[in-house]
Amino acid sequence: MLLLLSTAATKSDGSLFFKIILFVYFLPTIVGVLRIPIIKFKFITVLLINIFLGFTVVGWWLSFVKAVSNRKV
Repeated sequence: MLLLLSTAATKSDGSLFFKIILFVYFLPTIVGVLRIPIIKFKFITVLLINIFLGFTVVGWWLSFVKAVSNRKV
């Protein structure tokens, strides 16, 4: 019984890894929300770039640069 409980407690189904990957994937969107609460258009732009092009490295960096830039649009 003790062996069963110890193996069940250490069993990892990969959900932590999935959560970390999702956090990193949506990091530009999170930064955009925290940095620019007033400019909604910029947030929507960052979100759309992140959703549709974020799986590519160039799209992720583009959305991240857009999120941290100081330009208004």
